[in-house]
Amino acid sequence: MSSVVHILLILALTLVFFYPLAFTDHILARGDTYSYHYPYWAARNAALTAGRLPLWSPDLFMGVPLLANPQIGTFYPPNWIVAPLSPPDGIRVSILFHVAWAGIGTYLLARRTLRVSRTAALTGAVIFALGGYFGAHIEQINQLQGLSWIPWLLLLFDWALEKPFPRTVALSIALALQFFTGHTQTVFMSLIALGVYALLTRPVRGVILLAVGGLIALALTAPQLLPTLELME
Repeated sequence: MSSVVHILLILALTLVFFYPLAFTDHILARGDTYSYHYPYWAARNAALTAGRLPLWSPDLFMGVPLLANPQIGTFYPPNWIVAPLSPPDGIRVSILFHVAWAGIGTYLLARRTLRVSRTAALTGAVIFALGGYFGAHIEQINQLQGLSWIPWLLLLFDWALEKPFPRTVALSIALALQFFTGHTQTVFMSLIALGVYALLTRPVRGVILLAVGGLIALALTAPQLLPTLELME
């Protein structure tokens, strides 16, 4: 089977594995999703659909800064797409998309970097995307979104090692997108993984590439980073 068929199979397996979210009216109604993300997504979506930035909400607690809270993913483009939906439906769609995104990224990473067979790459993709570690973070949608970018970052980093310019820009954009998901610990873990990969493959070029890519990503994330730093002061 071709790679396209295997990618379609990853999509199909995602829908089957998460069939209550894909084919029923069930929603997540417990944990962080219910008590934390639903209210914040409702406030953020209301602002975005009204054509304004979600700067502040008087309806949560005694008033909270929204834009300064990176966990609501204001600048993460996939969140804009689901903004017209209710928070439960938006998170449902986001879960399905990012699980499949993680699986496809892992498949392509295994094929390019490890140069394994398509069947082995598919097995790795299923183990990662539908495995216990990834599935354990379903209730933390921002963390799930961030984790889904890890195989893509490794893939883009390996791709950029061959020809740093202009491929480093693609790596920087992916890093910025991961940061915009709102889970900084995942970004930190990803940078550690990229650093270890650089040292084990092409240390000098890899470290320089990662430093340059990180600086570009830092500039791209300024719209979220600056208000967050202001809140921390």
